[in-house]
Amino acid sequence: KDLVTDVSFNYKKAMEVPAYEHPKDLAPGEARMEQIDVERSQEFRKCIECFLCQDVCHVIRDHEENKKSFAGPRFFIRIAELDMHPLDTLRNRKKTAQEEHGLGMCNITKCCTEVCPEHIKITDNAIIPMKERVADIKYDPVRWLGSKIRKREGL
Repeated sequence: KDLVTDVSFNYKKAMEVPAYEHPKDLAPGEARMEQIDVERSQEFRKCIECFLCQDVCHVIRDHEENKKSFAGPRFFIRIAELDMHPLDTLRNRKKTAQEEHGLGMCNITKCCTEVCPEHIKITDNAIIPMKERVADIKYDPVRWLGSKIRKREGL
């Protein structure tokens, strides 16, 4: 017998993650990337969308009310991949991961990493670095001071 599961939640969440945005000033075939930039997110592109990580994530599994505001590990991988892409022109991915997709709700239990059949280090290579970058942006004193000055000057 086959195992049948309802993954409709995952397809709804996939539609909420903005797609890659190509630079408008580059014609087809002109885009170039350094090998190091390709390798940085290559691990995330191995995802086969089996959604096992989503199934074991206790933030989703144990708390139905979190489903509206928490995208889950599969989509944090996708957001991290796009955020690391040097040609992606959509630059607010970290902010939307935090505010719209519930990155802060993940409490790093690594359940998702343990079940990944592609051995993607979801927690260590996607979620934790993204949380660190969000914290850097949100709590950087220089950025905070700059935002206060710009606000006062009406910029």
